[in-house]
Amino acid sequence: MGTFQKKLTNNIIYRSQKETREQGLFLKRMGTLLSEGFSLKDALRFLLKIADEKQVVWLKTIEKEVNNGESLYQGLRLVGFTDIVCTQIYLSTVHGKFSETIFMVGEQLIESAKRKKKIQSIIQYPLMLLIFIIIMLFSMRYILLPHINRIASPEETSIGIGTKLIIGIVQTAPYWILGTILLIIAAFFAVTSMTNKKTAIEKLNFYSKNKVIQPYLQLYWTYFFTLEWSQLLKNDCTLIQIVHLMQEDKSSSLFREVGKVIEQKMRKGCTFQEAISNLDFLKPEVKEIMIHGELSGRLGIELMLYSSDCEEELNQKIERIIELIQPAVFIFVALMIIAIYAALLLPTFSIMKGL
Repeated sequence: MGTFQKKLTNNIIYRSQKETREQGLFLKRMGTLLSEGFSLKDALRFLLKIADEKQVVWLKTIEKEVNNGESLYQGLRLVGFTDIVCTQIYLSTVHGKFSETIFMVGEQLIESAKRKKKIQSIIQYPLMLLIFIIIMLFSMRYILLPHINRIASPEETSIGIGTKLIIGIVQTAPYWILGTILLIIAAFFAVTSMTNKKTAIEKLNFYSKNKVIQPYLQLYWTYFFTLEWSQLLKNDCTLIQIVHLMQEDKSSSLFREVGKVIEQKMRKGCTFQEAISNLDFLKPEVKEIMIHGELSGRLGIELMLYSSDCEEELNQKIERIIELIQPAVFIFVALMIIAIYAALLLPTFSIMKGL
């Protein structure tokens, strides 16, 4: 079981939009059944009757864990649900909104799948064109260009500067294409090796130093933490109790580490707000929101509202990126196609002119 779990965890980052949607629908159905008065075991048995082959495997694994006395989130983790999903469901057993949280997480996954599908539809066609262009460049370099060089040398005066430039680009195309691919692979492995031995907090703080992805990381994790804290506070949990609950979470190493860091700093005399100030993946405004919420006595409500603002802003940023990706990719592909036509025609015209 450990090996199976490890494989699933390692593949989480590569989850497709189809699998994300399946997980969302699964949780949404379960949340609906629980809100209608079904017990967890009854909901699992009912879902087994309408589940497809893949979900039957999920349900049997989850049912086995539940019958062994484990919680739902532990079963979900075994069948490949993310740590974030499992943490939200774990905390819902504390703040009491169990069925509502499962339904809400299902909707979140479905919305995430929609965004993934939209991005895929935007880049799928240009990506195919890009692959075709790369194949064309290699074909021109190793099939067409040798024939052109037999007729006329690139150094001949009859060939224009523009034509020589195009021929030079085609000649070097394999090198800069392979160089770019190797550079991307090397950068990936370099970042992986740098973060491999870091803790979950250190990894997020490291990624948060990148000014490009920092706003998105901060919005996402601020939304996540403030939402869960607000739910617990509204259920009359104190900040100290929240810290202890975070450390008891077995589904997310990040949640446990954050709880441990906060407790260590609070033992040294820091307030909760001061303890989270060094977490770079949270927005700096969280500290001010919490100070104001404690003074007003409405910390849970204010964190909930701030969480909603962060979610809305994050969705708007993602939508803007999606709107920018498509024209940028198509412009690049169009320029490459024009360059290929120029590489095909200009040398021919130059040679014919010199004959």
